[in-house]
Amino acid sequence: MDARTPIEGSSNVIALAASFNLNCDCFVVGTNSGIRVFDAGNCKLLAKRLFKEGGVGLIQIVGRTNIIPLVGGGRVPVHNPLKVVVWDEKRQKFTREVPCKRPIRGLHVLGQKLVVVLDEEVSIYNIDHQPVRVHSFTTTPNPAGLCAVSRTHFAILGQIPGHVKIVHNETHEVSIIPAHSSELAAIALSRDGSLLATASEKGTLIRVFLTANNGRVAELRRGVDQVSIFSLGFNPSGTLLACTSDKGTLHIFDIPHQTTSDGPGPAGGSRQSGGVPSDVGGEWAYEESDGGVSFSSDQRADPTRSGDSRSGRWGVLGKIPFMPKYFRDTVSFASAEFAMDDGPAANRIREADEASAMRRSRLPLGIIGWRNDNTVVVLGTGSEPKYERFVISTGNEGQRVCVRQAWANYLNMELS
Repeated sequence: MDARTPIEGSSNVIALAASFNLNCDCFVVGTNSGIRVFDAGNCKLLAKRLFKEGGVGLIQIVGRTNIIPLVGGGRVPVHNPLKVVVWDEKRQKFTREVPCKRPIRGLHVLGQKLVVVLDEEVSIYNIDHQPVRVHSFTTTPNPAGLCAVSRTHFAILGQIPGHVKIVHNETHEVSIIPAHSSELAAIALSRDGSLLATASEKGTLIRVFLTANNGRVAELRRGVDQVSIFSLGFNPSGTLLACTSDKGTLHIFDIPHQTTSDGPGPAGGSRQSGGVPSDVGGEWAYEESDGGVSFSSDQRADPTRSGDSRSGRWGVLGKIPFMPKYFRDTVSFASAEFAMDDGPAANRIREADEASAMRRSRLPLGIIGWRNDNTVVVLGTGSEPKYERFVISTGNEGQRVCVRQAWANYLNMELS
């Protein structure tokens, strides 16, 4: 399909999907009128492509390159939603497609491979030239399209509710982790693939496992009220875990296991493993300035919920024998609010219509991507989607706090 000037004005643009690349140095957005690529460090717009009929419901990017796999979505999809298509921004055309017989729930990139998540199946395709399916796995029903990828492994749902399959990227060897007794709401892998984080649909406990031996290394308490977990994400070294939920709160946890990682340095700039498709035409340059981002003056941290999670929230109470388990659980050492739905009611109706067309209850919110070990970015979608950058810093009393450093409505960004 040729890219053309959209009929709708820019005020009617709705972000339907957003995702970070594996190193979280850029993110890509699918809208109801095209695609956009941004630098994750400063929210600078790197590329923008508009389609006459351009609804994009799922989107990924290969590293920091011109290759962008996507799935049509929304009320007017850019392509049949039952196939994955690959957009080449350099050549400005779709170059490959992967037809599927059932609705596509999730999409991820592993170098030259695509991970396509269906309702009860996950398939791996080599896309270096014409797509070829190289493996498939059966899962429990997965309407949310849960899947996580890393440099060495990817994680998918098992065949029993609450179980996770850990699959080696190259050999496709499988190990199974019985993470929870109920359905899963979110999963995440550390960048080196050594750690798995899981949350169930209850949303109160997050569990962390070693993928090498399936052993549990931490149980983290988000709270006592049942919530919907939006996203989980490890920092590059695997020492911290971030969590977002429908409470509108970003929680930061310590991970007691110290993992050795060959991950990127502070800029997060190492290349994605597994190679890239042969038609990659270079990469967008890195920029470390803060151009294009508005700076916060309110610093929306909550010092009252900050401290040392290793000692627990309740101090000596947690050490008293026979006290309820809640008093002994590890809690977040810092938290901060992130943007939820704050647009006009008319916009929310349009957003609901777009989500309903994709058989979703809502558009994605609280998408987590770590820029470095102390900086985490949270993305939303919708008609007024936010880019928010948080930093872990030291408060006035020496405690660690999570402070919102910068934010922007990324749909307002223009090419420079």
